Amino acid sequence: MRKIYILTFCFYFVLLGAHAAGVGSFLRFKAEVVDSIRRIPRMAGKIYDTRPDRPTRNELKVNIVPFRPVSRSTGSGAMASANSNAPSKMMQQDVSKALNNVKVFPNPITDHINISYSLSKDATVTIKIMDVLGNEITTLLSQRLPAGEQNHSFTISSRLASGYYFIRLIAGNETVIKRISVN
Repeated sequence: MRKIYILTFCFYFVLLGAHAAGVGSFLRFKAEVVDSIRRIPRMAGKIYDTRPDRPTRNELKVNIVPFRPVSRSTGSGAMASANSNAPSKMMQQDVSKALNNVKVFPNPITDHINISYSLSKDATVTIKIMDVLGNEITTLLSQRLPAGEQNHSFTISSRLASGYYFIRLIAGNETVIKRISVN
């Protein structure tokens, strides 16, 4: 029995000495088990790429092109000659569109609504009110109109409950959608 006490006493001093020297692997293992339990909730929120062929940081290449707005100043030099064509291209784009400058007012609406727009060519125009799910509530206008500025005023009766709706204006094969609020 005396030998067991002496061995236990010596083993205690060996562990104490090893811990003081920083070699206590048994104690470190126990601490890692406690730490790993604590780390699990923190790692659960992270997303890791587990693909075997995932790209490394050196393989990732992103080309970022800085935004440079087109200057419309009319000066002399190469810049002026490059920008002299920009307004004409914009005018050509506006002319090629059948439906331009759509305005819906007042917004929010109560009892009437005004819609103004310009047509660059004769077209069949349809104006519809849609709810937020895309269901057609009513058709305000559906007829062929000549080219030029168009102004329409519609009386909105109590058909519309208060909330958000969309005005869908269709001219030929072009569609413009505007959001309105009904009080």
